[in-house]
Amino acid sequence: MPQHDTGLLMAYRSDRVAVTDRARNALRELIEQHGPILLYLPHRDSADPQPDWLPIRDFRAAEGDTLFGRLAWHTELWMSAQAYARFEREHLTVDVPADAGPAPGGDSNGGSPPEEAAIFLLRARRLSAAEAAALDSRKRGGHGTAT
Repeated sequence: MPQHDTGLLMAYRSDRVAVTDRARNALRELIEQHGPILLYLPHRDSADPQPDWLPIRDFRAAEGDTLFGRLAWHTELWMSAQAYARFEREHLTVDVPADAGPAPGGDSNGGSPPEEAAIFLLRARRLSAAEAAALDSRKRGGHGTAT
């Protein structure tokens, strides 16, 4: 039975980002092939936001870059200041299209170039009133946890 895009989601250490099983598996495969990676969403004028992935050792945060959340396998989602302004009041789900993902290791071409090895998509929804209030509380210096 095919898995639907609205399949099970798994949240990892962030109440603002979730990861589909398909994306979690793609992250694991990329890490096995390339070592620790992160996802980075640059500013693009695109209806379908697609974060790039890159080895952590190659990432240099620019002024205004923001850590949006932590995902499976100790992977982080970073974004440019412009992208953060677009998604500041959103909950994001990282997904991989059903027909995309990391290229199998050991293929005859020596593997796909990194920019073609996996395609990630972000699906966004507005934060609920409770989520927005918790975010605002954390921004004001609160801990965002109830006792």
